[in-house]
Amino acid sequence: MEELDLTDRKIIYALDFDSRMPLSQLAKKVGISKQVAKYRIENLVKRGVIKGFYTDINASKLGLEIYMVYFKFHKMTPEIEKKFIQHMCSQESVGVNISVNGKWDYTIDLWAQSIMHFKRQYQKIMKDYEKYVKSKQVIIETDFYYFKPKPILDIKSDEQITMTGDIEKVAIDNIDKKILSQLAKNSRIPLVELAKIVKLTPNAVKERIKMLEKNGIILGYRIFLNYQLLGFLHYRVFLHLENVEEVEKKIIQFLKYYKTCVSITKTIGYCELEFRAICENVDEFYRLMEELRNKFSDYIKEYESIIYSKMHDVWNYFPFSD
Repeated sequence: MEELDLTDRKIIYALDFDSRMPLSQLAKKVGISKQVAKYRIENLVKRGVIKGFYTDINASKLGLEIYMVYFKFHKMTPEIEKKFIQHMCSQESVGVNISVNGKWDYTIDLWAQSIMHFKRQYQKIMKDYEKYVKSKQVIIETDFYYFKPKPILDIKSDEQITMTGDIEKVAIDNIDKKILSQLAKNSRIPLVELAKIVKLTPNAVKERIKMLEKNGIILGYRIFLNYQLLGFLHYRVFLHLENVEEVEKKIIQFLKYYKTCVSITKTIGYCELEFRAICENVDEFYRLMEELRNKFSDYIKEYESIIYSKMHDVWNYFPFSD
């Protein structure tokens, strides 16, 4: 388990939501020199605490929907599982690949234009592996609420990135797509390097990024933390609710201020709400669920949870070739 001192924790907290922040700005926020800030970030990456830097991109603004698929496997050997993971990590339109423990063994998210597009993509991707699927669950994600990594600094905060709204395709050209593709893989890519890739001047790229932000396509710049390496348990909880419209906002308000909650998702197809919680131990998770159930006992019919065991690759919110 990796240990972090207060300076490392402040760097991580400052960078999340704004991981493109210049070193000079970060240094001022944390109270260190620019050189120390650079060294610290590089060291956090080297140690595997930060696995990468990615960009929150709003799928609905691109005319896309996100489908989460949960798998329970059977007859899958370790060798086949290894090939399956490599296969999933190489697939265009798949942005998240996670091994989990609990009711399911693995989960992916798949970006698609419609339910029929999803079906075609899924069948293509799973052609050689469907025989190993004992059962699966497809969930459509509709609204997202992302929060700062509050457990890192042990503080409460209501800062959030919201990804919501109807499908509304904003017109972007191939250069914008290339910019999004690069930022999705590495939000800290230098402007000069990005400009070379898209064959524009740095100022022209900067203006395009500003427009993508203004149009709500780029929502924020994140860090991909290895919570497991820091000793945290990473839970995903599925809430089955009644009187959804009446209670949904109340549960979101409750969770957004809760220290351990790092994201909430509205969904269709299996449950009504999902959320991720980063807990120091099982007892902390049980206390959260006990408080949640007691507060909303008239509305929570049932809940289930899984634990993320390994995240394969950095999350990619623009999983398409450029």
